[in-house]
Amino acid sequence: EKDKKKQRKKPSDTNKQVKSSSDYESSTSTENNTTFSIQIPKGAPFADALSPDLLQFLVELKDDNCREFMRTNEKRWQTVRKDFMDFVKMVSEQLHEIDPTVLIEEPRNAIYRQHRDLRFTNDLRPYKAYMQASFSRGGKKSPFAGYFLRVAPNGETHVAAGIWDPSPPRIQRIREGIIENADLMREALTLPIIKETFGQDGLSVLSDQDKLKTAPKNIARDHPEIELLRYKSFVISKTFTDEDVLSAGFLDKVLDVYEALVPFITILNVW
Repeated sequence: EKDKKKQRKKPSDTNKQVKSSSDYESSTSTENNTTFSIQIPKGAPFADALSPDLLQFLVELKDDNCREFMRTNEKRWQTVRKDFMDFVKMVSEQLHEIDPTVLIEEPRNAIYRQHRDLRFTNDLRPYKAYMQASFSRGGKKSPFAGYFLRVAPNGETHVAAGIWDPSPPRIQRIREGIIENADLMREALTLPIIKETFGQDGLSVLSDQDKLKTAPKNIARDHPEIELLRYKSFVISKTFTDEDVLSAGFLDKVLDVYEALVPFITILNVW
């Protein structure tokens, strides 16, 4: 594990440019008259982290989620979007070294659109107040389990991996895999690196936000693996503070989470 981390590329080896404090202040604080409501680490922005203006922009978008805000702040939006794309590019390239099944994609193909789907909701806010990307063996629209990055202010940034709300045939195959050999999953969830990374291990690291209250159809309630079989989604996530996101070394923290979850993802995709 330690050797792998030593082999990771440094941001200076990538195409992303280190932004100087003067560049940052002139392009955001001065030109756009930005007043920051978030805490900014000394020395930010860093080449291996996200920019303070990205989080600040999302704070303001959440408070004023309308098309007029986007029109007025189009230049800022393009700047923070590019910052996110640069970071996603670094993640994609280095994640491929950790899990070679993951595609190295153009950032625009890994990043989700900012517009919300308003077709089936009474919430008519047009934009997401976060930025999100995913990485997998088939791309973000594929049925494969993968790795996720969701950046949001106020300590709501999540680095995760797994499969969320899979199709009925897909969840059926996963459940068949559990019935056939649940030890594969349990071993992946109890590796030492899991506890080192998440502070706990076993089923306690799985998100329980999408889980049946009883047994799945055609499975006995007293099945020995009923706890695993009740999951409808299989996701493990770690939350990061704004300070983490903006501080030097955030890229490595993201990759540490992904590295811990490679066996978990591998098993889900085998099933």
